Amino acid sequence: MNKSGEKDFKEVLKKLILFGNQDRSLQDILLVYVFFSMIILVGIATIVNALIDIPKNVIGFDIIVIFGFTIFYILTNITNKFTLIRRVFVIFTFISIGYLWFNSQGSSGPSILLLQSLAVVLVFVSVGKEFVLFCIALVIFTIFLYLIEVLSPHVILSYESKNQMLFDNLSMVLLIFAFEIPVLIYARNVLFKEREEAISSAEEKSCFLAQMSHEIRTPMNAILGFVELLEDPSIEKEEQSSYLEIISQNSRMLLNLLNNAININKINSGQQQIFISNCNVDSVLYHVLENLKALNSNKEVEIKIVNNLSKNVSFEVDENLIYQILINLGFNALKFTSKGEVLLNWTKNEESIIFTVKDSGCGIPEEEKKDLFEKYTQAQNNSVMNPANGAGLGLHICKSLTELLNGKIWFHSQVGVGSEFFVKIPLVYLKHKKTV
Repeated sequence: MNKSGEKDFKEVLKKLILFGNQDRSLQDILLVYVFFSMIILVGIATIVNALIDIPKNVIGFDIIVIFGFTIFYILTNITNKFTLIRRVFVIFTFISIGYLWFNSQGSSGPSILLLQSLAVVLVFVSVGKEFVLFCIALVIFTIFLYLIEVLSPHVILSYESKNQMLFDNLSMVLLIFAFEIPVLIYARNVLFKEREEAISSAEEKSCFLAQMSHEIRTPMNAILGFVELLEDPSIEKEEQSSYLEIISQNSRMLLNLLNNAININKINSGQQQIFISNCNVDSVLYHVLENLKALNSNKEVEIKIVNNLSKNVSFEVDENLIYQILINLGFNALKFTSKGEVLLNWTKNEESIIFTVKDSGCGIPEEEKKDLFEKYTQAQNNSVMNPANGAGLGLHICKSLTELLNGKIWFHSQVGVGSEFFVKIPLVYLKHKKTV
């Protein structure tokens, strides 16, 4: 079975077992699995019991158990009252084990294995005070069963045949191998995965903070340095204007960096909201142009719009998000262009608007193209980069925001010639559509 087929099979199996809400905690998922497994295993045992002429009271008990677990299974898939269901399940299990204890040779029968199985189940399906309460109840219940067996052995019934005893013990062993071992493996895999994700998240946060602190320091130092220079009363007005422009540019760089930090946090937490409105394409591009001019500190780089601003074309989009995408792309183009131009353009087809941001910068080496949209990734060909080179978040944010708008982003680049980025956005926003 190939990976795609295996994934599909797992999804079908998951939907079969968890036909209700699949967004649950680990202990709730395992609880549903317990009920599902018990229905299957006890059902098989009941059929075998019927075929080998086991007494009717045993078969009747098996049917009651199947019915009980079926009710639990249905309830866990149609309600969210897992705490109540767990408590009723534990009481139901105690009653069932007690019945088997007195009717199947007590501690010499299979009930002792059921008690051990229940202990394992409680470890994984309960937490906190509930787990402590269940464990205390299980210990008291086990002591009670042994005391009854010691003090009143006549109430413990023996098996009518060795075959029946052998079959019941074999059923318990099968239960452990077919049910508990998969539970342990599944829980172990989930816990290891959560641990790895926690470590990865901590490392990512550490990397993010290190990058941000370094990148914030550059524009902040510039701002503070030139503010101190402005305090000198002997500075000429022309020089003051130059310092104020530098302060303004670095303030905008700092704002752009903080916006990126906020955006990446919203994207990672799934809290980025979308507010769709009808926007004019030329207005969007003109607004981006003005912002990029304010961010541009290199007089040898010209920023301009190629397309004629006389066309009146509108599309449905989140205006704030499309601004952020295009400003990030434009700011990236400025960082990697020492001399030449950054060109903004757009074209239209029947279904989409395609924005382009083209520069005459250093270009992107072939080996770095593959991972360019990943977090904290930048082109390393930085011999012509501006000092404020960013935290490597801009392109990742562009890709994430473009996908939120049901769009697509890609680029063409050649070392020594420049790069051209394309952002394709649908004319009409469809909430559930993934790509254009």
